[in-house]
Amino acid sequence: MRSQVRELLARLVSRGGPPAGRRRRSGRFSFAIRAALAGLAIVLVVPSPALADPPVGYDWNAPWEHRWYEPAFDYDWDGCYPTAAIGWQYAQINPGLPTTGYINANCHDPWDLDEANIYSRVKCNNGWCAYMYAVYFEKDQTTLPGCSICGHRHDWEHVVVWVQNGWADWVSASAHGNYNIRHRNNVRWDDGGTHPTIVYHKDGGGTHAFRFADWGEQPENHKGWWQFPKLVNWDWLPQQHRDALTWYDFGSASFGLKNGNFEWELSKAKPAAVPFNPWG
Repeated sequence: MRSQVRELLARLVSRGGPPAGRRRRSGRFSFAIRAALAGLAIVLVVPSPALADPPVGYDWNAPWEHRWYEPAFDYDWDGCYPTAAIGWQYAQINPGLPTTGYINANCHDPWDLDEANIYSRVKCNNGWCAYMYAVYFEKDQTTLPGCSICGHRHDWEHVVVWVQNGWADWVSASAHGNYNIRHRNNVRWDDGGTHPTIVYHKDGGGTHAFRFADWGEQPENHKGWWQFPKLVNWDWLPQQHRDALTWYDFGSASFGLKNGNFEWELSKAKPAAVPFNPWG
């Protein structure tokens, strides 16, 4: 038995780790290797199902003006980092994560910051353009008293930057199905003045939402600076990928860029002072 275990261990180790450009979940173990190491005790343990890695997303794929107004993001420690919602190669949708374990379990690793995508779409009329940015998170877990696993698999949050004559004048940040709306004078911008600073945070004991960054607030993500995930323009996605995102059931999370949802989200995010027609 011991010789068989040693042979199994040698074969497994010779295979190496995951392919280049991929990574394993922090909670995902090579149970076969662990079983081989346990061979001295002549005990083999059947593994529980492994968590799937997120799909490999897109590289930068958006017009310069979408990137010009892209928010600068930070993510508080008690939540997930964003990831790709869809794989670039096979249009596979991210399966998300169950609301188990700690609130940021398996979704707050440093390498997530390098692999994240966000998605953009724009509509213009009546002298205004609304740039919507959709950000995907694999779960949204709460810490409500008596409920350690409440929340939901998948979370979509959105930011809308309202632009007139090339000038970003208003910003709307999603929070629990609605939007907090601020004039640019009440928004903290990056040093260039075109990127509003937005933080994904846990709202008390409940679920997560976007909020506007405070003046003087320092980013607390692993890299320590404001993040610009790789931006993907909705209109530049292949039809197969748009269809996959449109028809996938994200549960209680709503994807705001697809037709129908896009107009509805813009109607909720629109500042009263902006003469924009979300349905036009």
